[in-house]
Amino acid sequence: MRGLPHDQVFVFPVGSVFPNATRFSASWKRVEDSEPSGGITLTFDKAPPLQIRSHASLPNGDYVVSLSVSENPQKGESVSASEGVQTNIERRVTLIGGEALVALAAGGF
Repeated sequence: MRGLPHDQVFVFPVGSVFPNATRFSASWKRVEDSEPSGGITLTFDKAPPLQIRSHASLPNGDYVVSLSVSENPQKGESVSASEGVQTNIERRVTLIGGEALVALAAGGF
């Protein structure tokens, strides 16, 4: 039964770390796999929610989560408004059923 898929929840604290995010994308794969087994992409017309929760039916185990966040620059930043900023993050998480918080801040949790 351990290897069978069941409900897992990825929790991404997007709005609390990236309050100017305009797009958020995440994909996940088992550590030993070469291709993602799932993912999510969202766009925001206004401030993103503090947390994004994504449900997936996956077996327990170690996963690599690849994240991409696009932001509009804040006033006073040197990046032109048409360029924006993109941040790419990769985290390793262990799913054991229930929720897995995926750290977005530098250095993780």
